[in-house]
Amino acid sequence: MEDKKQFFLNIITIFSFILYAIGIYLHIAILGEEWGNVAVDLAINIVGPLFGVIIVVLIGSLILMLTFYISIFKKANVFLCFFWILSLYQCAINSFLQFYGLPDEPINQFFKYFWPNFWYPMKEICFTIVAILLTYIWVKKISKDSFKKIDIILISLISIIMIAGTVSSQIFLM
Repeated sequence: MEDKKQFFLNIITIFSFILYAIGIYLHIAILGEEWGNVAVDLAINIVGPLFGVIIVVLIGSLILMLTFYISIFKKANVFLCFFWILSLYQCAINSFLQFYGLPDEPINQFFKYFWPNFWYPMKEICFTIVAILLTYIWVKKISKDSFKKIDIILISLISIIMIAGTVSSQIFLM
């Protein structure tokens, strides 16, 4: 039963990748603006907007599904799901708001106000902390399980890599 719940969580996350991809495509191909993420921009510059977005979504979805099917990564998979749900749905919503000419970036504006030059990494750090808390709740309340040392190491390592990637992306875009 728990695997079905976790699989459903993965489906919700994959849907966030799809909305994220649509948002990126609207932002780049229709509005003609840069996306602002080094990895996404690189893929788009190499193979164009459509295939660049497809590559980004496929890589993210592949990582997600691998972590679901490899048992040692089950709790890391839950963490990734929550992180990407927070991050990707937020990005997609911003893109759709901007595309329709509505005030956009409500969450980003909060971080831009308090950390004008470092808002993006601060937002991702907060999303990481929230994802860790949601993962803890999921494991304790839904899975009725506990964390092993390897789970803590994997989630910590993934968190550090994601935050370092965000910080380096921000530095390269300055």
